[in-house]
Parts: sequence; structure tokens; C-alpha cells
Amino acid sequence: MLSTVVKSRTLQEMIEALVMFILLVLLSTFLLRFFWNRALVKHISVLKPLNTLLDALMLSLAINILR
Repeated sequence: MLSTVVKSRTLQEMIEALVMFILLVLLSTFLLRFFWNRALVKHISVLKPLNTLLDALMLSLAINILR
């Protein structure tokens, strides 16, 4: 996703790609926290619940950057 920002030809394309990346990260932060705490923690004993949105945001950023 960040490669789209880098490869954009105009400022408008760059802003659109950056806004889409930010929206994707925010949406995935909320979904990640919900599914992590509701499903993964219950079934995988070594995982701990995400207590704050900041923890979920950091995990979400890491996953989205690796994509």
C-alpha cells in the first residue's frame, strides 16, 4: 500500500493513496482488536488481550507495512 504512495505521479494521487492507507489502518485497528480479544485470545493460550487501541494500532501498522 505504501508503494502506491511512492509510485504516485501527481500530488492528488499521493494524497488519495495516503488517505486510503490511513483509513485502512484505522479500520483494521478496530477490527483487529475486536477479533484478537474475542477469538484469538480464547483459543490460543500464549496470546494476551489487547488492552488499548494504541497496542492494536501498533500491531495493525506492523501488519499493514509487512503486506
